[in-house]
Amino acid sequence: MALEKAPRGPRSAARIIRWAVLGAVLATVTVLAVLHQKLGVGKPVGVDALCPFGGLETLGSWLSDGLLLKRVALSSLLLLGASVGTALVFRRAFCGRICALGFLQEAFGGLGRKLFRRRLTMPAWLDRPARYLKYVVLVVVLWLTWQAADLVIRPYDPWAAYNHLSSAEVFTEFGIGLAILGVSLAGSVLYDRFFCKYACPMGAFLGLISRVSIFKIRRNAETCIDCKLCDKACPVNVVVSTAESVTSPECIDCGECVAACPVKDTLAAGTRSGFTLSPVATAIASVGTFALLVAIATGAGLFDWTVETLADAREDAAREAGVAVSDLPFDTSLIKGSTTMSEVVDATGIPTDVFTAVYGIPSAEMDGQLKNLKDTYGCSPGEVRAFVDYYLADPAGALSYVPGQFHDEETEEH
Repeated sequence: MALEKAPRGPRSAARIIRWAVLGAVLATVTVLAVLHQKLGVGKPVGVDALCPFGGLETLGSWLSDGLLLKRVALSSLLLLGASVGTALVFRRAFCGRICALGFLQEAFGGLGRKLFRRRLTMPAWLDRPARYLKYVVLVVVLWLTWQAADLVIRPYDPWAAYNHLSSAEVFTEFGIGLAILGVSLAGSVLYDRFFCKYACPMGAFLGLISRVSIFKIRRNAETCIDCKLCDKACPVNVVVSTAESVTSPECIDCGECVAACPVKDTLAAGTRSGFTLSPVATAIASVGTFALLVAIATGAGLFDWTVETLADAREDAAREAGVAVSDLPFDTSLIKGSTTMSEVVDATGIPTDVFTAVYGIPSAEMDGQLKNLKDTYGCSPGEVRAFVDYYLADPAGALSYVPGQFHDEETEEH
């Protein structure tokens, strides 16, 4: 039987789409992270609200009590739903076509291939048991999160560390996560997608779901020429060349094996019934499924892309309580490290001059976040909470307030 060569154009187009999407996601998230750290009012939401794993961490609390863990937003749950919905159709397409941390590792893996002129593989005796480590991480993190009712993975999260690179907090609060990020990227130079293979709890979770996915990479044994180019192309070292269909939970649905196959219709994403998609259609459909779900949630008003101001939070609380904003006592716990002093002024009604008199903050810096002002002016979030409580109870007496008078211990929230 004469074998027809697979056309290069569609395969190249599929790879271009994949890398373009990954690059765009990384660029977008990086810009949002910097703006979140630098802007005052109207800043984008932080990494905790844009991470689907945060949705998995808070899922138990949300289902049992209807409450989200601190720092997690509804958007995290929606992103989790989009990731799961995509995985049910296209396996771990979130990992292979959307995840910016995976893209970073793969970029470093490309550097490694240039250095070593091939894709290195870890010895099988070590690689196979090490792959189970991410499932251990998944179980331990979810268990500890349930027990502590907090995001226990946050200080160790390399993605959270990446999103705080523009902030001094990356060293004070995310030092371990920064080290893990460094090890993950350095490890990827040697072994592509190092963190994805061995430690990513989100990848472990989606890998379990991928077992029941509709589309899988399927191989036509009759036309396969056993060139093993598919195996060499796989960034997570899945053996494709001997499989009837790729069922391994390690498969990230990146499509690199299909793009590498030189024989037409030998490798394709398809269903058990025999329906297949072209490389370009697979790239568009998998990313499009995720994007469509996020777009629907955004259009329905469920997905917040910017941080709610203190004034907005007060209005929401008053609406839920069925009272006027003026009748609702101000909840100082809403004041966080990312809160600006101008937000405090707007929400509490305390004049700007009062904060200038007490802390020495010039009016030009009122839009700065408390976590950035605290070292210069002593107005840490806990300190400001204490002062606001005092002022609302005794405005006249608060004019003689000395910073630190009622606050000895600081707990930052971002």
